[in-house]
Amino acid sequence: MGDIIKRFSVRSTSKERSRRRKLYFDSGSPRTFIKESAAGGMKEVLKLSVPDVFRSLGDGRFKASSMARIEVQMLGLWVPHLCYVVPDEVLDPDYEILLGHDFMQIYDIRINPKRRDIIVRKNALMMALKVRNTA
Repeated sequence: MGDIIKRFSVRSTSKERSRRRKLYFDSGSPRTFIKESAAGGMKEVLKLSVPDVFRSLGDGRFKASSMARIEVQMLGLWVPHLCYVVPDEVLDPDYEILLGHDFMQIYDIRINPKRRDIIVRKNALMMALKVRNTA
């Protein structure tokens, strides 16, 4: 299928300046992850009382001790999501954030493998924001 990596503006709160980040769209991952280095300057990082343990990425078992609230700007809208903060070496060096199935399902983001692209519809983003009372 090939990797689908795109650049988007990302921030953790509306008061924080956004930064362009490389995002990897991975429909096979059930969760969304961000590298520690990318989450380092974010204001909305929450410590977990007990680390969550995951398998498969990073050649086996890894832990996340915190979560970061991020907002990704898509089609002029800021869409929020919680992602696990993981050591940098868990994720590939070609991107900073892995957007998993959880993110893509909420915002109805589709993958076009032939074109190595994503399909994002503004009305789907707006509906997800409306349902979650974040718009």
